[in-house]
Amino acid sequence: MQEFPEPKIEDRRILTPTISDFPIRWNNSRGNAIDAIKIICSNMNLDPNEIKVDFYNNGLKEINLGTSVIFLESDPENPEAAGLYHNEKVDGKYIISLDEAILERPDSLIATIAHELSHIKLLGEKKLDQNDEMLTDFTTVFFGLGIFNANCAFQFYNKIDRWGHSKLGYLTIDEWAYALALLAFIRHEDEPEWKNFLSKTVKSNFEKCLSYMIDNEEEIFKFDDEKNN
Repeated sequence: MQEFPEPKIEDRRILTPTISDFPIRWNNSRGNAIDAIKIICSNMNLDPNEIKVDFYNNGLKEINLGTSVIFLESDPENPEAAGLYHNEKVDGKYIISLDEAILERPDSLIATIAHELSHIKLLGEKKLDQNDEMLTDFTTVFFGLGIFNANCAFQFYNKIDRWGHSKLGYLTIDEWAYALALLAFIRHEDEPEWKNFLSKTVKSNFEKCLSYMIDNEEEIFKFDDEKNN
């Protein structure tokens, strides 16, 4: 809140997976990614004209179990799992790279873009000297994209030709729930409408966290008193 004071956190827009927030005709194209970047940049006070995006193919990993085949997404601990931020500008532009596989999943695409653009807010704008992936994930919450990143933290899918699970990001579901609850708490939102867009598990944990914060405000911000004393 100190590093990015404008607009005030109470006035920040929380983006949701709705046509009103993302008026994009999804067709698994690179153009979808460019359109999403423009929308997310607006929420993060970034100029999309200062960002160049390229694409690579990291793909799925196939595991043959004999009787069935499981397809797993790339290891989320691998920085190439879904996206990359290049720390050096090229021709005055920030560079991010996106795995083409996520073009098929708009929610994961939005979450990945939010994470990579958060690198720009922290590293590109010189708020941090060294990369911190967990803080970068938290930054997506601050800039109103946390719903997407929390929902994509762990997903199970079952399709006609394959089944498996995908993970995205560096935080656990519990940590996402706490971060979103803290956002709502600071914004004085006891029952934010946007919570209804959270996945069932994240929403349940979010409500528990927020309820605790409301009942124990002195515990949540105890470190402020200690710092001031």
